[in-house]
Amino acid sequence: MSPFLIVLVVLLGLFVFFQIGFYIKSKKTVGQQIPFDKIESEFLDKIKDKKGFVYFHSPTCHNCKNQTPIVEKLKEKFSSIISVDVSKNLQTARALNVMGTPSIVFFGGNEIKGYYVGVKDENFLIEKMNNL
Repeated sequence: MSPFLIVLVVLLGLFVFFQIGFYIKSKKTVGQQIPFDKIESEFLDKIKDKKGFVYFHSPTCHNCKNQTPIVEKLKEKFSSIISVDVSKNLQTARALNVMGTPSIVFFGGNEIKGYYVGVKDENFLIEKMNNL
């Protein structure tokens, strides 16, 4: 077996391992209480005792450029949608276990109800909001 092939297989294996780890960690987050003591105060009033979602994005994220217009459109329908730029507010992203962008964390009853990474379409987000 050539050294190039070995390196390629190892790198692919690491990539798959980390993706599975991220998936498991995100699923463990669902159902946990929101860690209000770790979230910046400007967001506390917007999420405490409410239902909605926090949209995490960054200016360098290509997929965020596709997700942001969808979220901005939904902000007109739902008042409890918050956008967080992780490059400016890493503390809140870490508190909610955000590991990549775009990420959407649904909340309700001071608990994390859903955690999704990647671009989600408008219908998916509306359905999740209506089911909170």
